[in-house]
Amino acid sequence: MENTADSEELPGDSTVQRAVQGSRLGRLGQWIAGAVRDSYLYRWLTAEPDPDVIVIDLRETWTVGLVIRLLDAAIDRLAPAVRESRVAGAVQTGATVTRQQPAVVAGLGLLVAGALVGVASVGAGTLSTTRLALTAVTLITGALATRERRSWTELRETRPVRLLLAALEPPEPQEEHTPGNDPSDDLDDK
Repeated sequence: MENTADSEELPGDSTVQRAVQGSRLGRLGQWIAGAVRDSYLYRWLTAEPDPDVIVIDLRETWTVGLVIRLLDAAIDRLAPAVRESRVAGAVQTGATVTRQQPAVVAGLGLLVAGALVGVASVGAGTLSTTRLALTAVTLITGALATRERRSWTELRETRPVRLLLAALEPPEPQEEHTPGNDPSDDLDDK
C-alpha cells in the first residue's frame, strides 16, 4: 500500500488556507510581501548582475574625493613618524610572530577571551552553566592551540586548511566565449 498523503490534500487544508488568506492578518502579510517584492531595493538586490563592469574613480567625486584627499594628506604627513615609532615596531613584531606561529597567537587570544568571559561572569554574578561551559571550552581550545608550533606556510599545506581555503576563496572568472576559440565552432560550420 502506497503512502499518498503527500499527493492528497488533507481535508482541512483548503479551509485553513482560505481562512488565513481571508483574515486581516493574512491580507496584511500578503500586502507586505507584495510591497517588498515590488520595491526598488528588492528588485535591485535580486537582479541579475550586469555583465559590463563600471569603474568609478571616487577621487573625482565631490564628497568622497574630498575625504580621500584629506586622508592622503594626513597619511603623507604621518607616515614618516609612524615608520620610526615604537607602536609600529610592536605591530611589525606581532605580525612576524603571527606568521611564524599563528596557532599559538590564536590560542593566546582564546585564553585571554576565555579568562575575560569567566572573570566578567563571576564579577557580574551571571555565571551560568552555559557561560561556564563556554569559558571552559574556550580555555581548553586556547591551551591546545598554543601547543601547535607550525608556521603559516606549513599550516597552509595541511588538508583541513587547504579545504577551508578552497571553500572560502572566490571562484575563477569564467572565460567569455568568442567565435573561433571553441573547437565546436568548426563543427557548426560544416
